[in-house]
Amino acid sequence: MDKFLLLLGLAGLSDDENSRARLCARMLEWPMLAAGFWLIALWYSGLDNPENTHLKLDFVLWSLFVLETFLLTALSDNPRLYLRRNWMNLVIIVVGLPLFIGMPSYMGFIRLLRLLIVIDLSMHMGSLLHKLLTRDSLAPTFIGSMIVVVMAGFMIAGLDPAIESASDGIWWAWVTITTVGYGDIVPSTDIGRLFAAILMVVGLGLISLLTASIAAWRVARSGASSEAEDRTRIMHLEEQLKRIEKKLDRLSEKHTPPE
Repeated sequence: MDKFLLLLGLAGLSDDENSRARLCARMLEWPMLAAGFWLIALWYSGLDNPENTHLKLDFVLWSLFVLETFLLTALSDNPRLYLRRNWMNLVIIVVGLPLFIGMPSYMGFIRLLRLLIVIDLSMHMGSLLHKLLTRDSLAPTFIGSMIVVVMAGFMIAGLDPAIESASDGIWWAWVTITTVGYGDIVPSTDIGRLFAAILMVVGLGLISLLTASIAAWRVARSGASSEAEDRTRIMHLEEQLKRIEKKLDRLSEKHTPPE
């Protein structure tokens, strides 16, 4: 996987990078995730109006990549190595430049820019979701699952005409991932059914992770409760032993013959 990301220019920081660069990268993870949601919403909102170019939003997304590249390059111990590992960011920056210097033939650049940003943000989001889902904790696993549900809802609403709104899409994604399958909303196109099949497989894994996380949380909670009860019992027994020792001392003093 690391070799594949390196080939795509999306490898991120190296394993031996300094703590400041790693901290900055972690701080940028959530803004990049928000940008991924933003891009999905941007794509969904532009389906009914293909001429809507959203240049201001494109500029914000492009600026986010400029900021990430500048900060991590400046903080990295080896800036050249970082740029070699993340050359896709440079491509996005270069492709985005014509949008903001007034070139007349900007529509082709917009499509290429959005495609590159989708690829990059998909890797960012995949990496963050992987971290959330492998923490063996209930809250991160639930948050990661909800992110998948919302993303899938927006995407199926844009892909399949039978699902009329993003809210219907999110409801369909939740029902599909939980394997309930009410059947009130179903995809009607081949691409929608293919997407549903992929989401079903993903849903099986997510439900397994959620079930395991809930079970681990319950076991940990009951274990903590048992430990607290044991400590209380031990303290009570210690107090009883002290009282018994005092009584024995008094009895011993009473029956001790005077010299």
